[in-house]
Parts: sequence; C-alpha cells; structure tokens
Amino acid sequence: MGITVKAVCYKSKVLSNNESPLMLRVTKDRKRKYVSLGISVNPAHWDFSKNEPKTDCPNREYIEMLIADKIKEYSAKIIELKATNQEFTSTSLVEKVKDQRKNLRDL
Repeated sequence: MGITVKAVCYKSKVLSNNESPLMLRVTKDRKRKYVSLGISVNPAHWDFSKNEPKTDCPNREYIEMLIADKIKEYSAKIIELKATNQEFTSTSLVEKVKDQRKNLRDL
C-alpha cells in the first residue's frame, strides 16, 4: 500500500514554446494520476535521472519551492487519510486535495 508523490517533467508533451509541463505523479497500488503544477520547463534544463531542475535552470529556486510545497500538501493529506483509516486511491487523493484547496479559497 505504498504511495509516492514525485515531480516529473512530462516530456512526451511539448508545448508551443518548446517547453514541457511539470507534473506531480501520484502513484498508489501501481495506479498513476498526473497533476499539472501549472509551469513548464525546457527539457534541456531538467535532470531526468534525479527528477529535478538542473543547476543552470532559470527560476530553479522557484521551481524547487513550488514542487516542495505541492509534495508537502499531498503528503499532509496522505497522513491525514491514513490516520483516520480512510481508504483512498491516487485519483481520490488528488480530488480531496483539490477540494481542500477550493475550500481554503472560499474562506
């Protein structure tokens, strides 16, 4: 029942500016769900073996901070769901995090 949340550069899709979108890959029980981070990066500036921006990447600090914040948000939700013994899938986890964000914006 391991669950992982990792940032990946979705290189199979190339945008009109020749960059690829950054996505979060949520995996549970071999089922994957991808969530866009809302930013893109040139694949030349992405280290695919480490799944992080290279040192020469423009806005590297911002990208790393955004990735860390999103992973922290998903990790907190995972801990909350496990603590209350609720069953969830990768898709339902993504939906619960989106609902949580929507509720926070409505306040």
